[in-house]
Amino acid sequence: MENQREVVEAFCDECVWVRSIRTHFADLFETNTDRTALLSDVANIFFHDINLILIEYILLQQCKLTDPASSGKDKNNLTTNFIWSMDWSEETGKILRSKNTELMKFQKLIIDARHKLVSHLDLKSRLQSIGLGNFSKEDEANFWRALQEFINAAHAEMIGGPYDINAAMQEGDVASLIHALRDAVDYDQLVENEDGFLLRRINQRRYENA
Repeated sequence: MENQREVVEAFCDECVWVRSIRTHFADLFETNTDRTALLSDVANIFFHDINLILIEYILLQQCKLTDPASSGKDKNNLTTNFIWSMDWSEETGKILRSKNTELMKFQKLIIDARHKLVSHLDLKSRLQSIGLGNFSKEDEANFWRALQEFINAAHAEMIGGPYDINAAMQEGDVASLIHALRDAVDYDQLVENEDGFLLRRINQRRYENA
């Protein structure tokens, strides 16, 4: 049997990773109309594709976190269903089962999208453009809340104290990217409107060959 502490620590790491990617998505695409316009102005098709890629990836990871405890003999999965089935105190076990039930409600909303469009390309769903994986903002918020409470309960008993999965820095790479893109748009305007600007910049670009 796997060391329960190691299992909980590994699962915490996975949750931090998925939550971090979801935070990057929110910072890019769910901030405000000005940010949407900026990304569209700079590279419309690219950021449209990144949007779709991240949506698929996040849905896949949310499903993986709540997959069955096992895929067969000696094939355990690192999921909420495996974790709550481990040995716990009565109080913690009750919390884990309750929160896992909440998590599984969300999985039911996205599992068809995972099976028919993300993990596999179901012909009927693709050709008929069948809508899959529809859920509300409240549904997803409830998923993240239940996952955090699940993690807190498991971590408190096995290691000690709660464990925050919102580890992404507020001023992280997305903020740096947006700052650079804002400057780039202004740079283009300078190039267009200021005579001799490009001539003065010859041989001064740091990444001319990038």
